[in-house]
Amino acid sequence: MQNKKNESKAIDRRSFLRKSAIAGAAFTSIGIEGSKIVQAKTQGNKSTKITSYFPFRVIEHSSIDDILTIQPDYKRMHQKNTIFSRSAWDPEMGFGDGKGTVASFMAVPHMIPDAIAVGKEKGWGPVEQALSDAAVFSHNAGTGFSAMGMRNAGPFCDWDVFAHPHTKEKYQFKSPEEANKYIKRAVQFLGASDVGIAPYDQRWIYSHWFNIAPIMGIDIENVKKPIQEVETEAKFPFEVKSVIVTVHRMDHESLMTPGYIMNSSTMDGYSKMAEVGAKVAMFLNSLGYKAIPAGNDTGLSVPTALQAGLGESSRMGLLVHPKFGPAVRIEKIYTDLEIAPDKPITFGVKEFCKKCMKCADECPSNAISREIEPTPAPNNPSISSHPGVTKWYQDNEKCIEQWEKMGYGCGICLAVCPYNKPENWVHDVAKLAVGMPVGRDIARILDDSFGYGKLDPDKVDKFWNDED
Repeated sequence: MQNKKNESKAIDRRSFLRKSAIAGAAFTSIGIEGSKIVQAKTQGNKSTKITSYFPFRVIEHSSIDDILTIQPDYKRMHQKNTIFSRSAWDPEMGFGDGKGTVASFMAVPHMIPDAIAVGKEKGWGPVEQALSDAAVFSHNAGTGFSAMGMRNAGPFCDWDVFAHPHTKEKYQFKSPEEANKYIKRAVQFLGASDVGIAPYDQRWIYSHWFNIAPIMGIDIENVKKPIQEVETEAKFPFEVKSVIVTVHRMDHESLMTPGYIMNSSTMDGYSKMAEVGAKVAMFLNSLGYKAIPAGNDTGLSVPTALQAGLGESSRMGLLVHPKFGPAVRIEKIYTDLEIAPDKPITFGVKEFCKKCMKCADECPSNAISREIEPTPAPNNPSISSHPGVTKWYQDNEKCIEQWEKMGYGCGICLAVCPYNKPENWVHDVAKLAVGMPVGRDIARILDDSFGYGKLDPDKVDKFWNDED
């Protein structure tokens, strides 16, 4: 047994060295080009600033309008039209037979095939289901259905509490810049993987808020005063001056593992959002400031995170963080504290996405755009697409159909993305190839050589047996 274990390790070492050699060759081929990029950008637009977020060269921009083309006829989105909300009222989403989006997200037992439900397939056993139940506990107990877009739906996002602090006298920071430093340090201490500050921008707030609970008869536990109106014009109970945006890293190995384990990574992210959002709101309340924690509710998360300097948009439509890639969950905390905002950033994601196509190739429902360039509107118009910003648009209906087939929230695009890597030097070299123009042509090949993005049932055993 020991000999087999040693033999396995020897094979792993040979495999590691072979892949390292490939990575080294890529590193050599892109090293010279990297210095050219920095020089060219430094001599370019004075509104930009070069910073370093190894292994990427990150460019800071003055405004989100420098990195996104927003059309003159852009209109704020009605939350009723989001793909989650439509499950409560739109017959096309199929909720009438109990198989709509909300049902899939809740992993309603009858949606899961019998062979899977009884644990005959790897990843769908009672232990894996228990892991998923535990991972989502804080979200369900603290924020009700925030993941489905419901606001003010639990004690961790209670507007009546956090928008009315008991501390009446506000602590006065010396400047908005000082507030930025203290707030960000506190937020990271309280559990966020990363944090940025965005200016309040009404363009990213839903024009109307929508509540699925009264329509669907959802009885939310731990909610003293559940919102009863179905939809209302979006209006905060105080003047919002800043938005604190947090990202929460999802576990890399579980993302690569099919079944309830992959789902657990998502659910754990939502629980972390709930916990940290409530703690940050309490921190602000204790300083005398009002706050509203929001997960998938209240406003659009991706453009707000872009404004906060936490990443760049991608072909998938998701935020790509320079360190954690797309495998993050986003929380927003709206506050009346004036905080100096961070700068939007770019680090080559758009240019890489034009060539890579890996997420589109691997998407089982063909929901991800294959257009080379971003477009101002989708080719397949849908009320859930929200046109008006030049980006890659997804087919939301096809995406959610895949959720229903799987019985839980699909994350294949997250898993296969070349920006989603574990942390070690070889993978940093692979990331470096992604970040350099001359390396982008070989970056996906390099990524494939490491075997990334393969959802393999055998990884279930590896997940439970890996001691590292």
